[in-house]
Amino acid sequence: MSQLKVLFFDIGGVCLTNGWDEKTRRNAAEHFSLNFGKMEKRHKPLFKGLERGEILLNDYLAEVVFRENRSFSRAEFIRFMEGESKPHETTLKILKQLKRKSGCLLAALNNESLELNRYRIEKFGLRDYFTFFFSSCFLGARKPEAKIFEIALQVTQCKPGECLFIDDREENIRAAKASGFNAIHLKRVENLSSELVLWGIAGCPEAAVQSQGSQKECKI
Repeated sequence: MSQLKVLFFDIGGVCLTNGWDEKTRRNAAEHFSLNFGKMEKRHKPLFKGLERGEILLNDYLAEVVFRENRSFSRAEFIRFMEGESKPHETTLKILKQLKRKSGCLLAALNNESLELNRYRIEKFGLRDYFTFFFSSCFLGARKPEAKIFEIALQVTQCKPGECLFIDDREENIRAAKASGFNAIHLKRVENLSSELVLWGIAGCPEAAVQSQGSQKECKI
C-alpha cells in the first residue's frame, strides 16, 4: 500500500448530520404542515442542480415550497433547514487529533448546496480541520461522478493510492474505488476510530488502538 497523504471526509453523515436529505425534508414538511409527496415530486428534478451549484437555494425553494402562498417566510424555512444540522462530536474530536498528529492533508469531499454548505462550514468551524473543500456546489460535479474525484486528485497532486476516502454511502465508496482511491464505508460514526486504526493512521485515539491489539500500529 502506498503511504497515505490525503484523507478525504464526507461531511453529511460523517462529520455532521445530513444537510438536506429525505429525513430532513420530512421533518420540514411536518414542521410547516406541507404535503411531503408534492414537495418531494418538485424536489427530485432539481436537487442535482442544487448540489452542483447550478440552482441557488432561493430559486429551489421558490419551486419546491413557495409555489403557493405560505403562512411562513422563506427566511423562517431556511432557518429551520440550518437548525437541522448537528455535529458528530466523535468525528470532530478525531479530526482535531488527526490535524495535529497524522501528518496527512485533511480535505472535505461532499455533495451540498452552496448556501447550506457555506453555513455548515462556518457554523461548525470546519476550516479548523480541512485544508480543502471539494464541495459539489464549488466544483459543478457531485459524487458519485468520477469528475469530482479527478478534480480532487488534480488539486492535491496525489495519486489515488495515496488517498483515503471516508463516506457513509455505498455508491460513493464504489465510485471512489473505481477511481483508484482507498476507501472506508463508514456505516456508523462510532466506528470511525477503529476503521482508521486498521489503516495505521497516526493520531487515532488511544482507546481505539488498544481495542485493535497489534493488528496495526497507530503512531501517536
